Amino acid sequence: MSTVATHFPYIAVIGDIKDSRNLENRKASQQKFSGTLEKLNQEYQKDLAAKFTVSMGDAFQGLLKDASHLMVMLLELELNLAPIELRIGIGLGNIETQLNSENSLLNDGSCYHRARAMIEWIEKSEKQYEQASSNILLSTGGEAVHYEKLINAIFSLESAIKRKWTERQKEIVRIYLANEKNQYATAKALNIGQSSVNKALNSTDFYTFNHSLITLQDVINEL
Repeated sequence: MSTVATHFPYIAVIGDIKDSRNLENRKASQQKFSGTLEKLNQEYQKDLAAKFTVSMGDAFQGLLKDASHLMVMLLELELNLAPIELRIGIGLGNIETQLNSENSLLNDGSCYHRARAMIEWIEKSEKQYEQASSNILLSTGGEAVHYEKLINAIFSLESAIKRKWTERQKEIVRIYLANEKNQYATAKALNIGQSSVNKALNSTDFYTFNHSLITLQDVINEL
C-alpha cells in the first residue's frame, strides 16, 4: 500500500441511538446517554477540540483534535451504554466555523459533513440485503480512499463479532477493560471465578477483536 501523506486537523464523531423510539424507559436511557458522554468529556478532555454534546435527545456529536485514543473511546462508549445500540459516523477533515469547544453542535465543516454521510450510509445499509453492515464507519472524503476501505472493512468485521455478544458478556468485557485487562481483578469486581472471566473472553473472541481494534488505531494514526 502506498503512503498517503494527508493531514486531517479534526475528527468529528457523530452518533445516534438505534430504534430510540422503542426504548423501554426513554427518560432513563437519555439520562444514561448524557452521563456517559459527560464521562468521556472528562476522561478524554485532552483529546477533544469540542465536547461531546447531546442533540435531539437521542443523538450526539463531538470533535477531536487527537485521534490516538479514538478506538478505545468508542468501545468504552458502546459498552457503557449497553444494551442501547449506536450508529457512529467518523469524519476526518476541517471545520469552517469558529471553533466552539463547549458545544460541538455550533461547529461545522467537512469533517462533520463526512461523519453525517457515514451515519446515512449505515442507515441505508441496514435496509439492504447482501450489503456489508457495520455500526461504525469512517470517511476522509475520498482523500485517503485506500485507508478508508481498509478501516471500514475492519469495522464491519468487528460489528459482526459484537453482534454476538450477550449483555452479560458485554458487562464482563467492560469490567475487564476498566480493570486494565486483569482477569483476577475483573473476577473480584463481578464476584465470579477467574475461569469464568477467561471463558467469557474466549467465547466472545475478545482477543481477536482487541487485536483488530489495535490495528485499526494504528492505521488511523497514520492518516
